[in-house]
Amino acid sequence: MYFESIEALLNMSGHGVYVWSSVAVTLAAMLWLVSAPLLNHRALLKEVNRDIQRQQDRELALKATVPTDNHKESH
Repeated sequence: MYFESIEALLNMSGHGVYVWSSVAVTLAAMLWLVSAPLLNHRALLKEVNRDIQRQQDRELALKATVPTDNHKESH
C-alpha cells in the first residue's frame, strides 16, 4: 500500500486539502453534467404533455360550442 494509514492518505504530505478538494469539485461537476440534462428532459416532457392537454381541451371546447346540423328540425 502507498500510505501507512488513512490519516496519511487524507493528508498526502500536506497536499491532501488540494487533492481532495479537486476530487470533490470534479465529482460535483460530473454529477451536474449527468443530472442537469435529465432534469431538463423531464421538465420538457411535462411541458409538452401540458401543451397537448391544453390543445385537447381547446378542441373539446370548440366542438361543444359549434352547432351541428343534426339538431335542425325540418318542416
